[in-house]
Amino acid sequence: MKEYNFEYTKQGIAYALFFASFAIIAISSIALGRLMSNYVLLDIIFPIIIGVVFFLLNKQRIKKTGKASLSDKEAVIELSDTETLSFDTLKYYYSYNGKNGIVFTLGLSDGTKFKMSANNNFCDVKPLQLFLTDLESAIESYNTQSQAGIVHLTSILARKNAVYILLILTILIIAGYIYTKMPLMCIPIGFTLPVIINWIQYFQLRAANKLVDF
Repeated sequence: MKEYNFEYTKQGIAYALFFASFAIIAISSIALGRLMSNYVLLDIIFPIIIGVVFFLLNKQRIKKTGKASLSDKEAVIELSDTETLSFDTLKYYYSYNGKNGIVFTLGLSDGTKFKMSANNNFCDVKPLQLFLTDLESAIESYNTQSQAGIVHLTSILARKNAVYILLILTILIIAGYIYTKMPLMCIPIGFTLPVIINWIQYFQLRAANKLVDF
């Protein structure tokens, strides 16, 4: 079995740090607004500085190291736990290599998922990209030889239930515009364009009849 070493992102920690930083900005802004109501500019700048410093001091928690081994029938991936992923249990796989890094998902026949990502703001993504390239090649080779029917999902939005996630995100963004003020309103503002783009991609996939049921 061929072996690989790579860096990856603990996505849960990344989200927690982002939201904690925004929460610190919001709370600091409210507190300073009451203490220094005549200094509006300082009420905005200082909370942002505090939130950014908090994030920078903790961002090393986001990056982790992992390793994997690969054969023509399975992949053994060691992150915080060791996962043995046999290709005969795969239902679909999805990979995305964008401007912020790599996202990869394996969907198993029992309904569970294995997800992994590497954000290039925190990780060297090239070793993981090498592993995933070889993994996809091994899956496709197995799929062809065994006629396993493993689906290569070209977009996470190609799933029919993606519309419900988009609806929830849209409602949250609208609520954010209605019920928040600056600087907390930066959160819904930041998510608006990505959600609009996702809606466009979803309707394009639906028009092309590329949506799947799982």
